Amino acid sequence: MKISKEQKEKNRVKIISAAVEIITAKGFKSATMREIARATGMGDATIYNYFPTKEAIVYGYYEEKFDQVTAQLKQISDFNEYTFQEQLQAFFELKLDIFLPDREFIDKTFKTAFFTLSQHYSRTRPIKDRFIRIVEDIFQAAIEVDEIPDPVFREMTIQFFWEYYIGLVIYWLRDESDRFENTSVLIDKSLDLACTAIKTGIGNKIFDMGIFLFKNHILSRMDRMKDPVDTFYGIKKKFMDARND
Repeated sequence: MKISKEQKEKNRVKIISAAVEIITAKGFKSATMREIARATGMGDATIYNYFPTKEAIVYGYYEEKFDQVTAQLKQISDFNEYTFQEQLQAFFELKLDIFLPDREFIDKTFKTAFFTLSQHYSRTRPIKDRFIRIVEDIFQAAIEVDEIPDPVFREMTIQFFWEYYIGLVIYWLRDESDRFENTSVLIDKSLDLACTAIKTGIGNKIFDMGIFLFKNHILSRMDRMKDPVDTFYGIKKKFMDARND
């Protein structure tokens, strides 16, 4: 029987929710697709129409949470009035807030998903793409109002924030301070440092200095290097000619 797109989405969410409960209770390795299917009331074969493996369900969970972040950020009416740093901070803090109800599940799957199974690039790519779109939009908005200079290595800078996100979640999972105060302080201080560096255009200045040194010191020495090189090849040619004789 054909089901609607809306019902398919509901079934998908139901499967992910069941997987979260079972993996939280039993661990990732012990959970089975059959158990997850039965918890949703679906047939053992039906669940495979949505997810081929339990690993795929885990990745589906992390994709869903990024979609939730995107939706909730759009609901902040004055988000466009936030500073560059405030927007980044709101994003990371909201992400952890969304993770909070499933913290134990995340503790049991995060490293598996992003380290042990990291060779499955095609599975992590949709998650990373969602992250990059959010951060790229924040960067673009700040550049358009001249709050920050356009980084020469913008892609590399945004990649840094992806690595920062991975480290931040791992730190949060190990944070035992009251209301995760240590994580809040870490976000505040680390983003302050990173945003200050971006605003001052330190990356662009380093790049400009590199170009200056290359033009004025390396290229200027090329002519000096030419004579010794020509001499070397001249000696080599005479030697080879002598051997041929």
